Amino acid sequence: MGDEQRIIEDIISGYSGLYRILVDRYQNPVFRVILKIVANSEDAKEITQDVFVKAYDSLHQYKPEYKFFSWIYRIAINDALLFVRRRRKFLKTEIISLKSYQIAVQNEENENREYLLNRSLQELSQYYQPVIMLKYYAGLSYSDMAETLGIPEKKVKSRLFDARKILKAKLLESGYFTLQNVDYFSKD
Repeated sequence: MGDEQRIIEDIISGYSGLYRILVDRYQNPVFRVILKIVANSEDAKEITQDVFVKAYDSLHQYKPEYKFFSWIYRIAINDALLFVRRRRKFLKTEIISLKSYQIAVQNEENENREYLLNRSLQELSQYYQPVIMLKYYAGLSYSDMAETLGIPEKKVKSRLFDARKILKAKLLESGYFTLQNVDYFSKD
């Protein structure tokens, strides 16, 4: 039994102060993944806190055959994607009144490559976005991604392949690439 599993068992047995060890260990990586999904630091902080509270409340449901970080990353990704879906529904109802403001903001932001990348990432479906986030922002291996998402490793690779193609098309459409680096990106 690993150190982490002992900590979890002790927390479940009533030593709740030990949960701080897990929070300290995983708070930054969880925050970074959430931030890439929601693209707002304050929202990401709030969601990160909610994730750790939810994980603590559900710790008795944690299955020791999985890595703790995979379990909490799954909670984080699900919560972040839910937040984005709710925000999109709200924004759709407000889009008419904000149309002129959005055009002005978009004209300024279109010059920012990071904005274009984040927007393209957020436009990915919930089917593809998690594999991109886990691979490139969390730095997980294929096997860890499979465990986190609860799907076979082969499916992770397939989704990642498709997600890259879709993301490339979105980035091309957005003007993210110059002619020089489009050719470089195509040499996969």
